[in-house]
Amino acid sequence: MSRRPIVSTVLAVGLLISCLSAAATDQTAGALTLDETFAQALVRSEVVATQSELIRQAEERYRQANAAIRPTLSGIASYTWLDSGAADTATNPTRQPHARLTGTQPLFRGFREFAAIRQSQALVGAQGDDYQNARVQLFKDVAQNFYDVLTLEQDLKNLDEQIGQYQQREKELQGRVRIGRTRTGEVLTVQATISTLRAQVEQVRAQLSTARDIFAFLSGLPGTTPLRDTEVLPNNLDVLDDYLVRVALRPDVKAAQRRQTAAQENISVARGEHLPSLDLNANRYLERTGSLENVEWDVQLALTVPLYAGGSVQSRVREAQSQREQAELATTRARRLADQEIRSFYQTVVLDRSRLDALEKATDAAKSNYETQRRDYRLGLVTNLDVLQALSTYLENQQALDRVRYNVKFNYLRLQAAAVRRPNVPEGTTP
Repeated sequence: MSRRPIVSTVLAVGLLISCLSAAATDQTAGALTLDETFAQALVRSEVVATQSELIRQAEERYRQANAAIRPTLSGIASYTWLDSGAADTATNPTRQPHARLTGTQPLFRGFREFAAIRQSQALVGAQGDDYQNARVQLFKDVAQNFYDVLTLEQDLKNLDEQIGQYQQREKELQGRVRIGRTRTGEVLTVQATISTLRAQVEQVRAQLSTARDIFAFLSGLPGTTPLRDTEVLPNNLDVLDDYLVRVALRPDVKAAQRRQTAAQENISVARGEHLPSLDLNANRYLERTGSLENVEWDVQLALTVPLYAGGSVQSRVREAQSQREQAELATTRARRLADQEIRSFYQTVVLDRSRLDALEKATDAAKSNYETQRRDYRLGLVTNLDVLQALSTYLENQQALDRVRYNVKFNYLRLQAAAVRRPNVPEGTTP
């Protein structure tokens, strides 16, 4: 036996494999993963950008609070004309120029300025947490849309396959009609099913078009951009407690805690208004008239003691105390909602994985049953209705299986994001 045909065959197979690989590469070229889509959405998102600006505003308020403990310097100048009616202009000048530099150093303000600094610092941190939480919410929206698109695209593929299966069945039945072994009504039944499936195709295409529009809105990319699923489910899901212990790391919970801290400091700010203030003032005179014309400097300590303000100070203290209670309730609620969300996502993932396993077995069984029914039909052991029912069950199970495969991934991603376990989602660099 010659080796030439064998070599030729091997070369041909190799060439075929290369061509198939190249075709697969072309199909996936330019396709975006979930992380790549999220990165595009981050650049696009007005909500995230707004949170960045709010961070900058909070930082400026922090700088303003710090400025309250620093000295101030101001220049004052005036020029006064007087008509005293006196003949002696030396003692009663008609023109009085005045110019000075005034510096003030706060020495004591009832510690409220330091409380205000700590308050504004806590609010800067809270705003940063809000920014991170906006990233989390955006990731959930992107993931939802990402798998909506993939699911609907798979639905179209499944519907095309179903139509092909029924068309094959139609062709087989038409052949049996011609030889008188099957009634025409059975062919019409299959044709009606095909028409129904084609109507479903149009419906799914409309839904996919809407999902693609949402994708374009979120990412700023063309709606026709191909997507590529690279997410992998772990073989074993961690226990629930491993997710619940991360509640305190969630940005929404951290933001609530920081705002509670800020509310506590605000009480100190309000109470500080009961205490006296002490300032150091210094003046450097550049131009002066009158009896103090030759005095170039003066320094003074100014003590201000609040005596009575109509009860407004104590009212602000009570208001600040109420705000603190409100902040504590908000923190408690944030923790409870975070705990409930993680529990809900976790149970959903557990159920989805169980459903996935069950559907895989059911789909395999339905496929085997359909093949058996087709064989038995040719032998006259079952009716065409039995075959159609077996085919319908198999195709419906296959479609449900594909949907659950995407759905379990999406719910697992939501669980990861809710428990701050998805890298680079809530932990990106804060602007």
